[in-house]
Amino acid sequence: MKQSIFLLSTILVIGFQSCKSKKTTQAAKEPAPKAAVVSCAATVTFGSSGSGIDAKKYDEIKVMIEDRKLKYTEKPMGKEGERQICLPLTELSQADKSSFISKLKSAASSGQMVSLSTN
Repeated sequence: MKQSIFLLSTILVIGFQSCKSKKTTQAAKEPAPKAAVVSCAATVTFGSSGSGIDAKKYDEIKVMIEDRKLKYTEKPMGKEGERQICLPLTELSQADKSSFISKLKSAASSGQMVSLSTN
């Protein structure tokens, strides 16, 4: 009885070790995905104090972006709708970029927990 229990536990341990080593080998063979480097000329961040983001201000800023057909990326950051919008603004000339950033600053400053950072 003791021998059969010992034999069974040995087989299980060896089986678990071989499964573990196969998973590690597969993960090592797969190449890591390459992240695209995006430089944000302006980043709009929407925070929340427990009741979600300022949805009206979010919609207003999205309309500003989409009206000019600007490229952007949006990244969710929390459980209450917190998010970050990254704007490279490569489509705009320097004068247009400054004007648009000023409009974003004005819109963000009147929002609740909305901030703008520029590079």
